[in-house]
Amino acid sequence: MRILIVEDERPTAEDIKFLVEEILQKEITSIHIEVTLDSALIYLKEKPIDVLLLDLNLNSKDGFQLLKQVVSQSFHTIVISANINRAIEAFEYGVLDFIPKPYNIERLKAAFQRLKSSHALDGHSIKYLSVKKGFEIKVIPLEEIKYFKSANIYTELYLKNDQTIIYDKSIKQIIPLLPSNYYRIHKSFIVDRNNVESIQILGGGKYRAILKSGDCLPVSRNKINMLKSIGI
Repeated sequence: MRILIVEDERPTAEDIKFLVEEILQKEITSIHIEVTLDSALIYLKEKPIDVLLLDLNLNSKDGFQLLKQVVSQSFHTIVISANINRAIEAFEYGVLDFIPKPYNIERLKAAFQRLKSSHALDGHSIKYLSVKKGFEIKVIPLEEIKYFKSANIYTELYLKNDQTIIYDKSIKQIIPLLPSNYYRIHKSFIVDRNNVESIQILGGGKYRAILKSGDCLPVSRNKINMLKSIGI
C-alpha cells in the first residue's frame, strides 16, 4: 500500500507515520510525508498512491480545496483534522473516513479497516461524487446516478439524463463509500435497491434486474439469494 501523509506539523506527521507503520506493517509499499498544500499536489501528480491521510488546515490554507480535487482520483482519502465541524461535508464529498484530533492508533486502525468494508458506515456515506474532467471538477449528486458499471480500473456512471461519465475509482473502491441501500448485483454492476423494479428469471441460471428507468442489468447467480433477502 502506497501512503501519502499531508500534515503541516512535522512532529505530528512523523507520529502518524509511526502509527500507520505499526498498523499496516508489511502491507506498506511506501509511506511519504508532505507538509504543504503545493508540495502535496506536486507529489500527487508525479507519484501513484493508494491512501491519502490529509489535514484540512495546512499553514492557514484550506485543505478542503485539495480535498475536492483528490476525492475524484483513484486513491482513498482519510482526513485527520481538528476541524470536526466539516466532517459531514467531507463524508458527503467522498472521504473514506474523518478522524478528529487528537487521534489514536485504534481510531486509525478502524479507518484502514474500512478499506475492506462492503458499505459506508451509517451517516458516513457520500452524497456527491467529484469527477475530474480536464482542469474542471464536476460534482454529481448520487441521486442522479442510475447505476455504476465497472470499466477495469475505472467506473462508468450512468446518469438519469442519459449521460455516461468516467470516474477514476474502481467498483471495488467505490463500495466502502456508498450507503447501505447500494448493492453489487454483479461483478460489473452496482445499483440502488430503490431503483430496482423487479428481477427476471431468464432460465439456464441467468437473471437480470429491471430498473425503474427501464434499464436491464445482469444479476450474478450468487447474488439472487441476497436480493431476495432484502425484499427485491
